[in-house]
Order: sequence, then C-alpha cells, then structure tokens
Amino acid sequence: AGGETLFDYRDYRAEFDRRAAELGIEPVILGTVDDDELPHLVAQAAVLPFFSTKEGFGLAAMEALAASTPVVARDLPVLREVFGNSVTYASSAQTMAAELERAVREPRDPLPGLTLAHSLTWDEAARKHLEFYSSLR
Repeated sequence: AGGETLFDYRDYRAEFDRRAAELGIEPVILGTVDDDELPHLVAQAAVLPFFSTKEGFGLAAMEALAASTPVVARDLPVLREVFGNSVTYASSAQTMAAELERAVREPRDPLPGLTLAHSLTWDEAARKHLEFYSSLR
C-alpha cells in the first residue's frame, strides 16, 4: 500500500515485478489507501518491513508503531536516531529475512513503539519549529 513519491522507482518496480514472477509470487498491490483506512490496514500486519535505502524520517514505520505493529528496519543512522530501541534493525538480506521471521514468531512488546509514536505530534513538531526559528533572530 502506498501513494506517490518524489523519487523515480520505475526501474526498481520493474525488477520487483520480474523477481516476483520468477519466484511465482503474486503480491497484492493496493496503491494509495484512504487516510481513514490506513491505521486499520497497518494494525492487521504481523510485522512491517521497512527496508528503505534513502530515508529522512520513516513515517510509515512510525504509523506501524502507533498501531502496535512491530517494525524491522534497515540499519541506517537516521532510523536509529528516530526510532532508537523501538524497532529491530537488519543490514543484509539474510538478517532482514531472519528478523522478519523472528518478529512473527516472537512479537516484541509494543509499548516502547507506542510511547515513541504518541510522543511525536504535529502540534509538537510545529512548536519546535517555531522555537528554532525564533532562536535565529
């Protein structure tokens, strides 16, 4: 599930489709999902794989944590800065697969992720931006 992006992923998508066909996998691609439907959809997932190679924050992973869905994320400095110990990290295809399997077999305590997700609000983000801009005067 997901909508548009600023990045051009056509080559990646073509490779994904080619590899899925090679493996005989038929993924269901939902495309854009209504905002009201997204939390319900994410909450039904056993785990959210978040293996971005370029990331600035990780909103999809944060939405998963807010829905008590465990996250296995690519081990990137920016994601460690944002998520700390609330997600599981993996850096290779093998460890990603192993951590996804483990997340399904041995679910983590959702409280650290819920606490983090609920501590980050749009109002608080706006307040911190105003505070920062005011400090530049």
